[in-house]
Amino acid sequence: MIRAACVSAILLSLLGPAAVHAETVLAVSYALPSSYKTTQEQIARRFEAEHPGVRIDLRAPLATYDDVVNELLKSRLTGGAPDIAFVGMNHIDLVAERGLAQPLDRFVHNQGGWEALGYYSPILSLGAVAGRQYGVPFAISLPVLHVNVDLVRRAGGSMEAFPSSWGEIAELGQKISALDPKLTGFTFQYDSWGNWTLQALIRGAGGRMDGPNGCGVGFDSPEGERALETLQLFHDKGVPAMSWQQVLQAFSSGMIGISAASGATTVRNEAEIKTAFEYRTLPFPITSANGKLPAGGSMLVVTTSELEKQKLAWDYVKFATGPAAQTIMAENTGYLPVSQRAVDDPAFLGSFYKSHPNQATALAQMGKLTRWYMWPGPNGLKVPSVIQEHVDAIITGKAGAGETMPKLGAAVTALLPPCKAAK
Repeated sequence: MIRAACVSAILLSLLGPAAVHAETVLAVSYALPSSYKTTQEQIARRFEAEHPGVRIDLRAPLATYDDVVNELLKSRLTGGAPDIAFVGMNHIDLVAERGLAQPLDRFVHNQGGWEALGYYSPILSLGAVAGRQYGVPFAISLPVLHVNVDLVRRAGGSMEAFPSSWGEIAELGQKISALDPKLTGFTFQYDSWGNWTLQALIRGAGGRMDGPNGCGVGFDSPEGERALETLQLFHDKGVPAMSWQQVLQAFSSGMIGISAASGATTVRNEAEIKTAFEYRTLPFPITSANGKLPAGGSMLVVTTSELEKQKLAWDYVKFATGPAAQTIMAENTGYLPVSQRAVDDPAFLGSFYKSHPNQATALAQMGKLTRWYMWPGPNGLKVPSVIQEHVDAIITGKAGAGETMPKLGAAVTALLPPCKAAK
């Protein structure tokens, strides 16, 4: 027995301390490195510092949120799934229904409940499916109007009497374009992932994407028709079909007067514009008293099936959505924080939005949040591309709103599963 003990001691000394205190690794998958890479690295390193023996393995970032979900779906067959994933806000139903995300409710029962975590009141509803919490939002994006104030004033407009309707905004854009043939007066981010800005037009008018009981399409409504008519109006008023990447560069270069796009580009805009021209943001027009705006951005889900890792993964979710990490995220990216505690506390973001009014624009609309809709069934990821084809046709003048709606409704309906009651 003495000999065996000595042999064991020798083996442990040869293997080193790692064999005695094995490192726990959490693999994390995320997308959009241009927006999140620095933030993800800072949060991971800070978590490791506060949790000795834990290493966060940030996988090579993927290009889009859809890529993250496709990776999760593929891993069901091939293995190698991450322990935690940052999916798009519109993916929560899909990852929950297909068993890719673990329910989180059991982790908070002995920790004071969800209310004790200090999130904004609408936040948790964005990650709930069938009465259970499968995800916690990490970073929120809402559409806003990015404004080159110098060009608006040169065209005879003013910030004090800025137009509130899409038609008036497009007309102001025409006046800006008339100043110089090199200028573009107004752009609209028609090519957003998951038809996000189209949903903003429809939801902002009080409409919805699906039917009232969760069945079929609901956008073939007066609100949906007005949304397509608005896209046609943009084309008729000379709004170009520029990609969101082209708009981002042209706006910061001072060549665009007004851009309707994600508020998450505000930090980048400010960094690139500096003092080249006066830059302001304004709220995205909501055209109905009961209008809402779909929350873009990313959401944390726990994907590991290992019970021991699930608790640690939840600790990471809680940390990444807590005040300290949310402060890092908001200051770095321009996305909105989910932690109201961070915004209210002077030690975190308490004074940040007072000195960054352009980022405060979207924050003031947090009460208007609603889900970024994802279509159900096996074709759920395909439907947005079908819708986008019709949007592209309108914005480029190849089709009109009136002829598009019946074709669009039929095309989407053909891809949906048999109707069932809303969850």
